[in-house]
Amino acid sequence: MAASQESLNAGKNVRQRRAHRKSRSGCVNCKLRRVKCDEGLPECSKCLSFRVCCNYDIRIPDLQPQYAISRKLNGKMQTYSALVTDLTSVEESKLELTERNLSRLERFQIRTVLSLGPPELRQLYENEVYRLTLRHPFLMYFAQTLTSIHDRYLRSPKSSATAFTSYIAATHQPDSQLSPIPSRRTIEEIHYWTKGVTLFNQKLSAPLPPADRDAIWAAATMLGVITFASIEVPMPEESWPLVPSMTTEPEWLKMGNGKSALWRLVKPDRPDSIFHTLFSALPTVEFSLENVPPGFMKLYKLDGLSADSSPYAIPIISIFAPRNMECPSSAIALFYVFNSCMHNEFGLLVLNKDPRALLVMAYWYSKICTGQWWLRRRALMEGRATCMYLERYCAHNVTIQDLLKVPRQYLFKSAL
Repeated sequence: MAASQESLNAGKNVRQRRAHRKSRSGCVNCKLRRVKCDEGLPECSKCLSFRVCCNYDIRIPDLQPQYAISRKLNGKMQTYSALVTDLTSVEESKLELTERNLSRLERFQIRTVLSLGPPELRQLYENEVYRLTLRHPFLMYFAQTLTSIHDRYLRSPKSSATAFTSYIAATHQPDSQLSPIPSRRTIEEIHYWTKGVTLFNQKLSAPLPPADRDAIWAAATMLGVITFASIEVPMPEESWPLVPSMTTEPEWLKMGNGKSALWRLVKPDRPDSIFHTLFSALPTVEFSLENVPPGFMKLYKLDGLSADSSPYAIPIISIFAPRNMECPSSAIALFYVFNSCMHNEFGLLVLNKDPRALLVMAYWYSKICTGQWWLRRRALMEGRATCMYLERYCAHNVTIQDLLKVPRQYLFKSAL
């Protein structure tokens, strides 16, 4: 009896949920996107802002684009959205979700989004980033762009690549090792990327609500991946640093500088950010020279130096820190850790094509070229170009040529 009385008293102290009215008449789109429907008539405000037809009427398909063109074909209603070919227009972007877009969005969730970060944080990308994508049109466009690029990477070319013929003959590499992916961006990719950038710039030009900070960082991450994956040159001879006309930094370096500015704006490592677990999980690099080969210690004069004494120290330590490079998270971690070095004096040395800085870059490219799909092609293309540059213009430096053998072996044995 005493026990029953205690249970009753305990029950009184339990916090009761505040009475509220459950919405059972909201539109299906809002339920699908897991956002609260305001039940506005004839269309709710969430559907209006997301530019889809509000579907209180169950006969309207989920996430039906407002500006789609419908026609009857073979007895069935087919939906089309005209592709905007004027890519220089900055008029208000309209979200156009067709069956093809929805199918691509599904591939984004179950496949492409998982490649943005380490596998151990699958839940973050599969659930949280995907949820943000459903809420923000600029993220939806970037998701369509990124998945389109991933689709292109996964397509095996059936015809031989004539652009590689001279390169294969010159380097005596087997055809199978140099079989390229379709390197040219499609009209669809460019269209979605242009629309996404337009909306993203509009978002950044207005005061930023704290609730949107994670969406901004998700967009910056996707843009960084899109930029690194978008390399269209057919052979290393046309890539940085070999091309003399390329006086400025590669596109991915420019994007990296932009991301560092956004970092200060949104602080994605803050405790209430969905990305907080990501930065907690990424391995940190301690300042230790014990794993650096003797040849590097001598060439870069690292004996007795502190982390701030040499612009080469941190990048070199990052490269030779113990890692299992067969693990996908290791390549991603090295990519992001090394990128942070590019905003300092070392980055200026790279842009000026300093031979010792380029040697470090060659090692970095050779480490990440076996990583995620979006890392491989640029790492191999620019990595090979870096090796060829050093062989061509630093042939007199015996030490550099000797140290270059290791990354060259990895970069030239892998398939583009």
